[in-house]
Amino acid sequence: MGNSYAGQLKSARFEEALHNSIEASLRSSNGDPQPIFTQLYLEPEPYPANTTGKAEEDDDSDSSSPPLPYLQTPAPEGCCTLDGFCQAGKDIRLVSIATESIEVPAGFELVGAKSPSVPEHILVCAVDRRFLPDENGKNALLGFSGNCVGCGEKGFRYFTEFSNHINLKLSTQPKKQKHLKYYLVKNSQGALCKGPLICWKG
Repeated sequence: MGNSYAGQLKSARFEEALHNSIEASLRSSNGDPQPIFTQLYLEPEPYPANTTGKAEEDDDSDSSSPPLPYLQTPAPEGCCTLDGFCQAGKDIRLVSIATESIEVPAGFELVGAKSPSVPEHILVCAVDRRFLPDENGKNALLGFSGNCVGCGEKGFRYFTEFSNHINLKLSTQPKKQKHLKYYLVKNSQGALCKGPLICWKG
């Protein structure tokens, strides 16, 4: 809108200058009319500020809009959907299985996940350590590989799929960096407990 207005204004000024120049030429006794381009381009008048473009930029740069909600895949019919339990109905809360014997395959680590629906609990997971960061927060492979310690199901290749299986019930896109929080270690009594934070960086 601003550009078309400027064009109309320029066209009107050109016509006015042309008319004045012709009129001055006809009335002039020395035959030296005022050049049109001097009036139009060497002495430009400032155009009104174009506020339309600014408003459009503001609309595009609006970062305060909330993120789109994550639509979690509904659990298969007949599956358990209780918080703190996997879809097979097995309890995976740390407080419940801390003293149980948990099979951890070679190359895997027991880690604690946090669910927004049960923030007071840590959910126990077995994750391939290649997909976890080192002590400097680096060298984690992209992707995911994990097992359910509740029902023993193995070979989860996507964290989204795994988060559904352990009923994380997320409202945002599942990310291992956001939901896998702690390493789990054994205390002096041999019980599993919360260990150091997983150091995710970048």
